[in-house]
Amino acid sequence: MKVTIIGAGNIGTYLAAYISLKKDCKVWVYTSKSNFFNKELTLLEEEKNFEHHVKLHCVTSDIKEAVRNADYILITHPSFIVENTINEITLHAKKGAVIGAIPSFGSKEEYYIDDLIKKGCIFFGSQRVPSLTRLITYGKAISLKQKNAYMKLGVIPQEYNEKVCSDMTTLIDIPCTPFYDYLTSPEISYATSPHPSKIYEIFSVYSDNIVYKKIPLFYEEWGDDSSAMLLQLSEDLKKVFLELKQLYDTNNKNFDSLKTYFNIQTPEQLTHKIRTSPNFNSLDETDKGHHLDSESSFFIDDLLNGLCVLKSFSEILCLEVTTLDKVIYWAQELLEKNYIENGSLCGEDIKHLVTPQTKDINSKDDLLKIIL
Repeated sequence: MKVTIIGAGNIGTYLAAYISLKKDCKVWVYTSKSNFFNKELTLLEEEKNFEHHVKLHCVTSDIKEAVRNADYILITHPSFIVENTINEITLHAKKGAVIGAIPSFGSKEEYYIDDLIKKGCIFFGSQRVPSLTRLITYGKAISLKQKNAYMKLGVIPQEYNEKVCSDMTTLIDIPCTPFYDYLTSPEISYATSPHPSKIYEIFSVYSDNIVYKKIPLFYEEWGDDSSAMLLQLSEDLKKVFLELKQLYDTNNKNFDSLKTYFNIQTPEQLTHKIRTSPNFNSLDETDKGHHLDSESSFFIDDLLNGLCVLKSFSEILCLEVTTLDKVIYWAQELLEKNYIENGSLCGEDIKHLVTPQTKDINSKDDLLKIIL
C-alpha cells in the first residue's frame, strides 16, 4: 500500500514514521523542505521507552510524484492552505484513493472536495489528532508522548465509513469509529481543542509592550483556569450537538464530552490529565525576548476555523453560547479583526471565514435539506 503524508510537522512526521513500521506500507512524504530529511527517521515512544529507526520510501517536494497512485493520502497541512492542497491532490490522485484531513478544521474541507468526490475518491476528516507528539529535530526525529484512546472520523461518501475506519485503525493502531453527516457534525470542528483555552489564559491581558522572557510551556504549565474555560467551551459544543440531535437522527447517540473523553469531572482533574504534552510555540523570538505571534496556527486554525464555525452552527440553531462568544470577542480584538457584532457573526471579516453559511445554509430548514 502506498501511503502519502502531506506535510512534515509534528503530526505528519509522526504518521510517516509510525506507518513506516508497517511491513506492507510504502510511505511517501511531501514537504517543501525535503532536503532537511535524513534517510532514516527516529521515532521515540516515550510511554514504552522504545526507539525505532525507520526508513521512508521517499521524501519529495513534488506533490504530483507524492500523490500519484497513492492508496491513502493524509493531509496534515494547516487549515489556511488546505484548499490549495486539496486542489493539487485532486489533479493527481487516482480513482478510489482515500484522502484524509488530520485533523479536520470545522468541517471546512467539505466545501473543497466536490471535484475529488466526482473523480471517485473518498474523503475523511478526523475529530482530533491521533496522538500527542513532539518534533525533536525536523526531518530527523519525532517523539510520541501519548496515543489517544480512539479517534473519530467523518467519511464522504458515508458508505465507506467502515472501510476507512478499519484501514486507519490498522495503520495507526488506534481504534477509529465513524462520524455521520460530516458537514453537520459539530464535534468534527476544533472547538474542543485545548489551544483556545490556554491561549486565552496567557494572552487575556496583552499589549504590544509586553515581552516574554521565555516561551510558556503549553501543557506542562497548564492551569485550572484553562481547564475551566475548556470545559465551558465543551458545554457550548454540547448545546449545539443536542439541538442537532433533536433536529434529526444524528446516528451519534452520545455526545463525546471532554469529561467523558478524559474521564474527569472537575477542572483540577482535567489539569492533572493535560500536564504531559508537547511544548507551546506561539511566540516569536526577538533580540529582546519573545512577543505574540498572531499569525500562529493556534489562532488561525483553532480560534477562527474552529470556534467561529461552531458559532455559525449556534446561530443557525438559535442558541446562546456565552463562553464561545467571550473567546471570539477577545480574539478578534487581539487580531484586529471583526467577526462578531452585538452577539452575531456579522462583522466585516466574516467574508474570510468558511462556515455553513458559505453554502447558503442559514436555517434549520436548510440543514434538513442537506441531511434528508
